[in-house]
Amino acid sequence: MLLRKLFPSKKSVFTVDTTSNGNADSLQIKVLNLIIPFVIPEHIEIGDFSLKEFDSNSFDISQYGKLLLDDIPLNFTKESFNLDNIKNRLLIYHIGESFNINDVLEGKLSGRTIDLGDSISVLIKVDENSLKMFTEGEHVFKVESDFITNLEIIFELDESNMNIKFDPDNT
Repeated sequence: MLLRKLFPSKKSVFTVDTTSNGNADSLQIKVLNLIIPFVIPEHIEIGDFSLKEFDSNSFDISQYGKLLLDDIPLNFTKESFNLDNIKNRLLIYHIGESFNINDVLEGKLSGRTIDLGDSISVLIKVDENSLKMFTEGEHVFKVESDFITNLEIIFELDESNMNIKFDPDNT
């Protein structure tokens, strides 16, 4: 039930246009902090995963779990998941400020307070074929892992959250 509040169905996933050309080119995943204010720790550790000991050359996300969209596995094997490519395709936004993967790895988010009511957005540049999976209607995004509690986000896409202009100040 808490996840549904943190990820409201029509207010948590968006297909967005970041280039102002009228075509969606990215996904925006937005989470709202409804629990308590918290400070991002200096060292992020989840289960056996630690950013402090992160080696991008040997990292294989598929070892940590499965990602599924509408029960269709998303291909995130080491061969298909090029971290250098992801570094250029993923941004985290908080209060209009963006952070790339290198910023996160360097600890630039450390000490940042996420206040009650703040949102954090993850902006992921995706290819046209991948965007075709995000059609109008209800979808389920799942993370299945032995390292963390399984996560299921139910979201709905319609004209209010599809192909909208990305606004970094409204993240």
